[in-house]
Amino acid sequence: MKRFILAITTLISCSINAQTGSETVSVMYYNLLKFPNTTLDRVDTLEKIIRYVEPDLFLVCELESSYGATQILANAMNTQGVTHYSKAIFYDGNDTDNMLFYNDEKFGLVGQHQISGGTRDISEYKIYYKEPGLDANSDTTYLYLYCAHLKAGSTQSDANTRASEATNFKNYLQNAGRTGNLIFGGDFNLYESSEAACQTLLTGGNVAFNDPVNQLGSWHNNSTYAAYHTQSSRSQSGGYAGGSSGGMDDRFDFILISDEVKNGTDRVQYVGGSYKAIGQDGNRLNSAVNTGFNYVVPADIADALFYMSDHLPVFMEMSIEYPVGVQEVQSVLSNFHFINEDEMQLILNQGVSLLNTEVYSLAGQRVLVNQSSETLLDLSDLSKGVYVLKLNTNKGMATAKFFKE
Repeated sequence: MKRFILAITTLISCSINAQTGSETVSVMYYNLLKFPNTTLDRVDTLEKIIRYVEPDLFLVCELESSYGATQILANAMNTQGVTHYSKAIFYDGNDTDNMLFYNDEKFGLVGQHQISGGTRDISEYKIYYKEPGLDANSDTTYLYLYCAHLKAGSTQSDANTRASEATNFKNYLQNAGRTGNLIFGGDFNLYESSEAACQTLLTGGNVAFNDPVNQLGSWHNNSTYAAYHTQSSRSQSGGYAGGSSGGMDDRFDFILISDEVKNGTDRVQYVGGSYKAIGQDGNRLNSAVNTGFNYVVPADIADALFYMSDHLPVFMEMSIEYPVGVQEVQSVLSNFHFINEDEMQLILNQGVSLLNTEVYSLAGQRVLVNQSSETLLDLSDLSKGVYVLKLNTNKGMATAKFFKE
């Protein structure tokens, strides 16, 4: 027990000087190719990919129905003991549609909006990061996620339509006053970065977007960009819902980030080196994702990617910084310690009255709440790990981390 108390004391003293904590989260975009179409076992194939990647934020396009969204949530996301995924509201717009699925232990959905005026609607989702003890109305970290499927085709007319859709999107951002942590992804159907649509996305309006890997150029059938090609995952016919064949030779699928996310100026920052097309090992030029040995995913995942869609999903990670609020803990809390394996004693400073106590996991999930002034906390239901203790008192709120062994 003496060793255990020393571990707690060390953690408190280290935390007093720290102003922030951070957590790494992941986001994945995927063109699902007319999902669910008519093949009933497609959702089982998607489940294999989801369980392999475990994205915190999952955005899709080419979704055909609300039924399809429900099937994904129930049979691809919340499976095998996982229960923490939720989804946005399905809106039936032009042609196929988009959807956001999110880890509700880490994020909450504030609102959503459909941006019309193109071949297909562009979906906007405003989410917040669940810092310990905070909710959507508190001073927390917000992100705007956008999902789009721009006009397909290689003709000048198709390129002109994409340019118009990009301009429409940038005009919306400017008129709505959107700034901060913006992430824009989906199937853009771009053949080269010199296209007007791409240039508009990168530099148009009042929001600049960035390619996290800075791989700008002429992507089509160019071996220089083989590691970033996302379409087609099939070199021959086969797989669900038809789609294109011919092998990997286009970079159609993207995640773009605002300056704030690139530079980390608003608590959210792209994790360098994390951007990738799932299943793309750079050896796929004009061949399928499951041809030969795949150096980045197991064979069963390569097969699942082949059958699921003619696109590969794109993925990246972000680091989210949050205030841990421990600087003010000394003003209300003199000390705390375990008196046995499962009970923690809080020792308050003179004149401080406890209103309630909450305990959060590092993922932001509230795991205990005590709605009383009792200073002896029963932590027997908590497993081993690091937690955040939040005290609401007559002198204000204070938080500190502790370790339960």
